[in-house]
Amino acid sequence: MDTLIKNLSNAGINEKEARVYIALLQLGKASAYSISERSGLKKPTTYVILDELIKKSLVMKIPRVKKQQFIARSPEEFFAAADERLKQAKKVLPELMTMVENSDTNIRTLFYEGINGVKDAIYYKSKEMKGKEVVGFYATTENASPELVKLFNPWPKDMREAGINFRVITPEHETTKKYMDPNNQYGHEIKTVPLSLYSSKSSLEASDTFVRIVLFKELQSVIIESPELANSVRQIFNIVWSKL
Repeated sequence: MDTLIKNLSNAGINEKEARVYIALLQLGKASAYSISERSGLKKPTTYVILDELIKKSLVMKIPRVKKQQFIARSPEEFFAAADERLKQAKKVLPELMTMVENSDTNIRTLFYEGINGVKDAIYYKSKEMKGKEVVGFYATTENASPELVKLFNPWPKDMREAGINFRVITPEHETTKKYMDPNNQYGHEIKTVPLSLYSSKSSLEASDTFVRIVLFKELQSVIIESPELANSVRQIFNIVWSKL
């Protein structure tokens, strides 16, 4: 239930609104009192939330009944409305990007937390980087959570399918062996360093425009949009690469 509420919250309604909406879906049609009991919210709060959901066209009052009752619109309508809001919001994206490009500084720092945040970070701009190269100092995953390892597993293949080329330096370790298998490299170039010389548990990468750091244990990531910094990291990478 918590996961369902969180996912609905990501679609544009808050936690209490999600609880009321789910309760009403379960009940079919119901009074505010019944919805309050099912959702675990106080009755006055439930009335306020129902009014908000009515404004958002997710709940309707049933007309011409003695006792006021409510009914939820279908989930399909809910997500169709969410898609439409996103579609409308995207119309201003070109204008917003122009503001970024014309700002006084080209440096932006983005912070990500949690497994979903790390996922957003490692797939950052992947749709815009076809034909480009990313270089990276990778790490062992001995301190990484199972969910993070699961997130990493399809990533090399996904990057290849996106047309992004990788050159990677990684420690020689039990957790990195599977990536040495040619069937798992997907055309990416990988070189290894003895664990005694390089035992990182966090990764550092550079494209042509940004640097990405992923802290495995902490489930955090930082992306720095700076072509100058990215070029510096790439130069350091190439010096090491040439010596291996």
